[in-house]
Amino acid sequence: MKVFKVYTHSLIFFTLFLSISCVQAAGSGTDIATESIATKTRIALAVSDLSIGTHRLAFGIIEPGFGPIKNDEVRLETFFLQDEKNPLLKETLAAKFQKWPSSNKGVYTSSVTFDRAGKWGIGVTFEASNGLIKKTSSVIEVSEKSLAPIVGDKAYPSRNITLASTGDMKELTTDPNPHSPFYKYSIEESINEGLFSLILFGSPAFCTTGTCGPQMDIVKKLSADFSKQMVFIHVEIYENPSDIKGDLSNASVVQAVKDWNLPSEPWIFLVDEDGIVRQRFEGLATYQEIKSALIQNNFISSK
Repeated sequence: MKVFKVYTHSLIFFTLFLSISCVQAAGSGTDIATESIATKTRIALAVSDLSIGTHRLAFGIIEPGFGPIKNDEVRLETFFLQDEKNPLLKETLAAKFQKWPSSNKGVYTSSVTFDRAGKWGIGVTFEASNGLIKKTSSVIEVSEKSLAPIVGDKAYPSRNITLASTGDMKELTTDPNPHSPFYKYSIEESINEGLFSLILFGSPAFCTTGTCGPQMDIVKKLSADFSKQMVFIHVEIYENPSDIKGDLSNASVVQAVKDWNLPSEPWIFLVDEDGIVRQRFEGLATYQEIKSALIQNNFISSK
């Protein structure tokens, strides 16, 4: 699928951030000033599909010589760059650090609203490793319309294969420890039956960002806690996982990924009983982030 193959590379900068070797360039200060790449603090975006509307923005902050900044939260400002010398301040928000499981890595997240397409600046203010307060910024591109479905869209009723239709778990997932209830329902079936559902798109064995396996583990924990109130569906990215044998040139993207027009992986969508997308997460989302969204959208009780 052309869209998937092209746009997953937009997350290469973030993949490199995970190994602390290179990240997306960012200027210093909210005036989007230029500075030597080797000496400036940088922002690494963990999302690629930003459009007009409200989105979960996820990013890392890298300080030269020290690595990732992991404060509890930082101040985030967004600017519309109608004139890069005089950026228009749009929002001032708190971005919270979301620590990933079984790792000292993580990202900052915040809910950001973009009211027009074009170039935007994101600026962060944070406490550096030496205790000083510093700023850095980055330029991002916001499109008119997202590639993937957004909150409020009707979920596409994909007929992804299930355990009932194939009988062979190896045709369904590259998860080395698959959870069979994730393959009971197709997306179409969950919508037709009016079920609340969490849909995870990702390939644990062949994930471009390396976060699909950890995301799968988080979804398994959510399923253990809330499977009586909703259904959980995993859609593997490739339709012939057992034939790939470590070479993605042998891979073919499944129809459901094409239906949902996904530009990267992993993705999680929360779909309500009316088949409407109520929340979406691009990249790894923590247990608490997803649980909070489930409570907020009445998928589960707060008890």
